[in-house]
Amino acid sequence: MPKKDPREIKEVIENLIEKNGMVHKMEASRALLYWDNTVGNLAARTKAVGIGHGKLYVNVTDSMVLHQLTLYKNRLMDKINLLMGKRVVRDIVFRVGSVERDKNKVENRDDYIKKINEIQLNQEKKEKIEQTVSQIHDEELKETLKDIFTSQSKLSKFRDSENNN
Repeated sequence: MPKKDPREIKEVIENLIEKNGMVHKMEASRALLYWDNTVGNLAARTKAVGIGHGKLYVNVTDSMVLHQLTLYKNRLMDKINLLMGKRVVRDIVFRVGSVERDKNKVENRDDYIKKINEIQLNQEKKEKIEQTVSQIHDEELKETLKDIFTSQSKLSKFRDSENNN
């Protein structure tokens, strides 16, 4: 009996997920993880609570935050979808509701963000980011993408360092 080539566990899991039709659900749930990064300073006053049928549901502390986020809804959707690499979020539904978080997570979040922001990218990575956005003529879009790519690179570097410890 011929032996099959060994496959990486990652490949086996990806195939199982695909065969069971869970790819879309898993991609959609990743959008929840990107919310805090996407919304920035308002993260403490919001909480992504679910996603379904392309709608991201977000609880907010009060109507003022709801109104402010509604004004930026399209920009927030674009940023999440850019981070996702495809259009997963087609709408964001904001509602006043509970945004309680684990107190340790909130305190650790500030430390986490500070550590990520302190990470320095090497010159090669900075040049690659510059090269990636160099063909974009809209300066505001170019800067936004540059910020996203820089943040994502810092986050990846941080995660790599955490996994090695």
